[in-house]
Amino acid sequence: MLNLPRWQTIVIIAITVLSGVFALPNLLPAAVLDHLPSWYSQSRINLGLDLRGGAHFLLEADLRSVLTERLTNLGDSVRGELRKQQVGYKDVTVDHGRAVTVVLRDEAQRAKAIEAIRTVDPSLAVSGEGDTIHLAYADQDLFRRKKEVIEQSIEILRRRVDETGTIEPTIVRQGDERILLQVPGIKDTTDLKSKINQTAKLTFHLVNEDVAAAGPSAAVPPTTYMVPTREGMQDLRRTNPKAWEEIQAANPRMSPEQICRRYHPQCLPIFKRVIVGGEDLDDAKSTFEQQQGGRPIISFTFNAAGGRAFCAATRANVGKRLAIQLDNEIISAPVVQSAICGGSGIITGVFTTQQTQEQALLLRSGALPATLTIIEERTVGADLGADAIRDGTVAALVGTALVAIFMFVAYGPIFGGFANLAMLVNLLMVFAGMSILGASLTLPGIAGLVLTVGMAVDSNVLIYERVREEKALGPSAFSSLATGYERAMSAIIDANLTTLIAGVLLFGFGSGPIRGFATTLSLGLITSMFSSTIFTRMLLAVWVRWRRPTELVI
Repeated sequence: MLNLPRWQTIVIIAITVLSGVFALPNLLPAAVLDHLPSWYSQSRINLGLDLRGGAHFLLEADLRSVLTERLTNLGDSVRGELRKQQVGYKDVTVDHGRAVTVVLRDEAQRAKAIEAIRTVDPSLAVSGEGDTIHLAYADQDLFRRKKEVIEQSIEILRRRVDETGTIEPTIVRQGDERILLQVPGIKDTTDLKSKINQTAKLTFHLVNEDVAAAGPSAAVPPTTYMVPTREGMQDLRRTNPKAWEEIQAANPRMSPEQICRRYHPQCLPIFKRVIVGGEDLDDAKSTFEQQQGGRPIISFTFNAAGGRAFCAATRANVGKRLAIQLDNEIISAPVVQSAICGGSGIITGVFTTQQTQEQALLLRSGALPATLTIIEERTVGADLGADAIRDGTVAALVGTALVAIFMFVAYGPIFGGFANLAMLVNLLMVFAGMSILGASLTLPGIAGLVLTVGMAVDSNVLIYERVREEKALGPSAFSSLATGYERAMSAIIDANLTTLIAGVLLFGFGSGPIRGFATTLSLGLITSMFSSTIFTRMLLAVWVRWRRPTELVI
């Protein structure tokens, strides 16, 4: 058990040295790090919000608009199904975002109309009498949809914040309609807020050429709505700054139709039916167009389903305009020259390189299913964090010193010294692991480090006590050490594995500070298996070959 091949000794020493190398950037001053390669100098432990300050946001999701949009789509589907079943109706309207009301031409067709509506969505609650039918979603269905919207928003926010380079933000649900977002290390929140406020909802619609040809005063049918163009909004911002400020203040409560009706920017009538949506995007990236002087553009790629839908739509509408709508603005409305069946395309416009990079990031991370409004914002200073770091450092040093003293007293200078050296190696490996992963250290994470100090020598305690038992039975020193190590391993593995399971569950189901604690705890458990068994065994093997003891003093 103690006879280690030379290659194993070399590997153990190499791992220990590499741990020191990757932990070193956390101790070097900024002046030294500036002269080191970026991939190495950036491998550092990030401090959490409670230690270095940052941004705190409380966001509220506009779930009412999501329900209204869902009911509007339901109304369009009901119209199509009623026409398909030859059921005459006077009107199909959305009633204040709560229900869809269908008014029939002939009350005698009520049963046939309800049967047609059931084919659209069997879960709908149908009420009303005579020629009027009210359609609504069940409360259970609405609750499930709200939960899905919040969970999807949290995941998309996490992707957006992660792609900007911020490590381990805290993004958790609060209540039914709110999300808590905490981002450590952020001082200027302007860029972050712009990414929160943009829904990045990309959709493709056909332009209603009949309404467009009739002019601004033409009546808009129920299947069509007016949407401002990006050029129109830019002209409005330049010519009427007051109107622009009113629109920004009312966002997201003001719809595109209200903007067109009240402020009269350049608008286009488009069909409500979505040809292809942003949910079918596979990738989006910023690039440059080769033929037009290298102007910045956005290149996108559809998945298989989106590619087929886009191909079919462009093949059936050659010669018509296809409007590209992004966040309630039409950014382009090119004429379809031929079927586009390659599954990819580009978005052109008056963009800067930074704008195309930001838009590509938003499209790549996905569209927020609901607009998020910041209802609380504050910047957390690092003053409390400095106190926490100081107190945590004192606690860690005192805990380490007490554990080291106990090991010296309990197992003597040799075996206690080996255990204490393994404890320091364990801390070194934890710091190296957190640096490589780019993990954040929070105040609970410091508590996890203090706990790791005690657990680092726990395995050595099990081994040494087993060695003492073997020594009492009378075998030689070498045999006592070898047998003690061998028979203590099962208990060590069981103890560490059960605690590691708890750490993994904390990381999987927790968030923010809980994850910080779980990270340091789990890393400490994994590295302690190396330091307290493999590393200590190497030290003992070298010591036995060097001193060749005839009796153990333990």
